[in-house]
Amino acid sequence: MMSSSEFEEWAARMDLTEEAKKEIQRIRQSPPARRVGGGRNNVSGRYSSKKMGVTIQFESHKVELPAIYMMEFNDDVLEYYDQPPKIKMNYFQSKKDKNRKMAYWYTADFFVIEKKRAYWVECKTEEHLIKKSQEKPDRYFRDNGRWEFALGKNYAIQFGLDFLVRSSSEINWILQRNLEFLEDYITNGHIPEDQIIAKIKEAVISAPGITILELIQNADEQFTSDDIYDLIANNIIYIDLYNDLITEPESVKVYLNKEQHKGFSIIEKSSRKRISPKMIEIKNGNSILWGDSAWTILNYDSGNKKVFLYSKSTNEHAELPIHLFESYISEGYIKAVESNNNKESNKLNKMIAEASEKDLEEANKKYEIVTKYLNGENVHLNVTGRSLRNWVKKYNDAEELYGNGFVGLLPRTKKKGNKNSKLPPETEKVMNDVIDQSYKNIKSKTAKQVYRELLVKCEELNIDPPSYQTVCTAINNLSKYEVEESRKGRRAAYKFEEFYTELEFTTPRHGERIFELAHIDHTELDIELKLTSHKTMRPWLTVMIDAFSRRVLAFYLTFEPPSYRSCMMIIRECVKNYNRLPNFLVLDGGKEFHSVYFESLLAFYGVHKKQRPAAKSRYGNDVERLFGIANKLFIHNLAGNTQLTKNVRQVTKSVNPKNHAIWTLETLNEALENWFNIVYDNKINPSLHQSPKESYEESINVSGSRPNTYISYDDTFILMTLPSPKGKTRKVHPGKGIKLSYSYYWCDQFRNPKIENSQVEVKYDPFNIGIAYAYVGDQWVECQSEGYKYLYGKSEKQMKIITEEIRQKNKLYSQNNTVTAKMIAQYIIDSELKEEELINENLSSTKPELEVFDSKDGSNDKNADDDNSNKTDDIYDDDDLEIFGELI
Repeated sequence: MMSSSEFEEWAARMDLTEEAKKEIQRIRQSPPARRVGGGRNNVSGRYSSKKMGVTIQFESHKVELPAIYMMEFNDDVLEYYDQPPKIKMNYFQSKKDKNRKMAYWYTADFFVIEKKRAYWVECKTEEHLIKKSQEKPDRYFRDNGRWEFALGKNYAIQFGLDFLVRSSSEINWILQRNLEFLEDYITNGHIPEDQIIAKIKEAVISAPGITILELIQNADEQFTSDDIYDLIANNIIYIDLYNDLITEPESVKVYLNKEQHKGFSIIEKSSRKRISPKMIEIKNGNSILWGDSAWTILNYDSGNKKVFLYSKSTNEHAELPIHLFESYISEGYIKAVESNNNKESNKLNKMIAEASEKDLEEANKKYEIVTKYLNGENVHLNVTGRSLRNWVKKYNDAEELYGNGFVGLLPRTKKKGNKNSKLPPETEKVMNDVIDQSYKNIKSKTAKQVYRELLVKCEELNIDPPSYQTVCTAINNLSKYEVEESRKGRRAAYKFEEFYTELEFTTPRHGERIFELAHIDHTELDIELKLTSHKTMRPWLTVMIDAFSRRVLAFYLTFEPPSYRSCMMIIRECVKNYNRLPNFLVLDGGKEFHSVYFESLLAFYGVHKKQRPAAKSRYGNDVERLFGIANKLFIHNLAGNTQLTKNVRQVTKSVNPKNHAIWTLETLNEALENWFNIVYDNKINPSLHQSPKESYEESINVSGSRPNTYISYDDTFILMTLPSPKGKTRKVHPGKGIKLSYSYYWCDQFRNPKIENSQVEVKYDPFNIGIAYAYVGDQWVECQSEGYKYLYGKSEKQMKIITEEIRQKNKLYSQNNTVTAKMIAQYIIDSELKEEELINENLSSTKPELEVFDSKDGSNDKNADDDNSNKTDDIYDDDDLEIFGELI
């Protein structure tokens, strides 16, 4: 990134106005305008940029992510920012013969600063841009072979800047995949020793055009594949990165070029293959194909040079300038409607494709007889003259219609009979309407109930109802996906959704080498573990699996439900096992993966994050399949497995898994480790046709071990992976220290009077309950627990298991104490209420009756006559009332 002085120098070279400088500075100093999220089928994520020193968001790994790679490794790009501040788009709308000024806010995908220009960038798929150009041709159109967005262009011009539209068709996917493969070597910038460079150059000189695979095989331990890729990344040896795929080393040729090739200069667009246009006559009524939609030419205004179009399928009108219309034709966006000859050819191919093996066999026999007859040969087969003449006629008719007589001899048995609906049109319409309204809704009515409603409807309209079997047939012919979506929702219908097939190969979904792509996910294992003599719990398993080799890189077993702590620990386990991390992590939308601590850890070590769409399990099928295999082949064969609990009503005390739990967290952790390393790692994967171990070792030999990506498993790394407790800070108690996980932790720095009774930031180690860390005096200080002496000398593996079990038992103990405290408190409250009742009883037994006397005659009101008792006015006329000698 540029410093303030460098930016001023760049702005002076660009001769920018003050308004333009303020606009660019506003972008440089502002955070992203929004947090992007993928759509239902988009894989979004964050790219950890070395150039910018921050994470860059992308909304799709097929559109925005390739653009990020182009900007990251383009030397002309000085800075680029994702989701720059919103800009106001102004336009005019014609309404009642008046042009009304309108506006809306717009957020571009990127803002890019290059050495000689600056511009906003919007990335779209080619299909989306074509659709936009049809809906709003005045805003989205192609000019000089490039897509333009008129409103964005107008906004940028006022600052002397530019607005570019990037289409997915401009992406060079070979270059993109090569950049992803060489990213570790490019960012590292390591150059091998001169002796190694000389050996590699000597091998290339001795065999010009040698392939990368041959170069690796002929190394004779004098150099490694990492050395070769280092030289390619530093342009010391040359391969064609734009056309040769480096992950196919057997076909990529290496050349020695003395001139330093700028192999990673980023092309702004890849040349689009121009399609030779077919003849399109601009005539009223002619049909054209624009994108996937058929359009009709309504009129050509030669005076204003505009073509007016109409689409019947979308009921839309469009008008295009003639030069734009012709450019769309030359670039293949507008095509002529298929000619009759092509239609007949397609029909011919369809007829042959629909024929069964038996049909073709019969047609071959007929063809042999007919050709002999037409050639004047004698036919001595058991065929009547009438049949022979019929076959010859069909052959000649097909020859005239399709240019091929063979298809006329194909049997037409499948076309026999009337396959049209026998229902009256009005009955069929009512039946379809009732099915759409009553069957395809969330009430999930049965077909029988829908049929009853149909009978009532037909009776009201006085039309003949269809049979129940006909209604069932109509329901069964509906799309399974549409029915499930309307009755149970989109997620339930996902299993019936069609698989998405890419028409153009972009990037392999599982990566092209080990540690390029890995998945992390959690599952609650189907087994009860023994925690205490009376308490069992089901553990949670977090797994990181390499997508290319399907090897389990790390796993973490805990009683705690998924949290960012599990994510931090799985990262720690991976580095402990392999001293490196994957380039990309594919994660779901769980909140634990969006933690600031977790994302900061990934950004610090340059790991990019991809988020798969919600409720789309196919995007994470590698790890989901692993969970299924682990349960089926291992967990479900252990005592205490919970398969029976799927039918809870059938579970009795004698078969309850909780009563058969014998495995502990420690024993299961050890057994899982052995199963992953010995059984699963050596089991043949049907997709790979080899075991994960074999695939891993084969890939590391070809793609390199990449020592420049190694991460030391030291105190610095461990401290980076430590999570914080809830609240992040703890109070320093004088003489005791900080309280964490039911224990006190102490260090010498806590003796400082300024530190006592203050709040300090705290981190703890889930693998070691004996220590914690406190941020004191601008540094992290290790604190030891009360039970540290009992844990000293244990291995990290032992500490991990001991820590998890102690923490869970403490949690249970705390819960039990809470219940006991409630019982004691309730007993005290009940006792106090009882005391109040006893006091009231004692008071009532000694308290005299209250009597009211008339102040005039002193007679007792209680013994007064009825006449006197009704004279209440006499009582309240006196100023004072005396009760037991007291005046009130």
